[in-house]
Amino acid sequence: MNRREWTQWIAATFAVAVLVHVFTIYEMPRRIMARTLKRMGPPNVIRFARQADETSRGVVRPSPDILYSACPFDLSKGPLKITAHVPHSTYWSASGFDAATNNFFVRNDQQIAGDSIEIIALRPGMALPPLDAAPDRVIVFAPTDRGLFLIRLLINDEKNLPALDALRHQASCETVTSAPISR
Repeated sequence: MNRREWTQWIAATFAVAVLVHVFTIYEMPRRIMARTLKRMGPPNVIRFARQADETSRGVVRPSPDILYSACPFDLSKGPLKITAHVPHSTYWSASGFDAATNNFFVRNDQQIAGDSIEIIALRPGMALPPLDAAPDRVIVFAPTDRGLFLIRLLINDEKNLPALDALRHQASCETVTSAPISR
């Protein structure tokens, strides 16, 4: 091979490497999340996964010691309100993931003073819905219209499983009506 052929081969290899890199870093996470959200069904409805076992794969590398609840969301339909009871006798957390699988929000039981939390998720520029007074409300701005909120609850003792499962089934996830903020 002469020098020109080597240069062309190196340039072609570099171009392919750049394309693979862009696909891997940018496009692949979005496709994975889109496929995951599609499998979960309609958005803005909470789903309660069964306790994980060796066949579970709804969540990547699920733990059998954790109860998972998930709310796929679509903020193009309006702001989202998630409410959940928070036990302080075991680990509890809520996390938000955007359409590219990036984590944009997290709260755990140690960060919540009361026994419940209300999360209002919206996009920047979206009007807040009319809200009553709630001491443990968190307003969070999601970077994308679509994504996923995941609530995790640690089963600290198998004898607590029925109570913990009943507690998590009290959680909700729903679209709320927007109204202009009065100032």
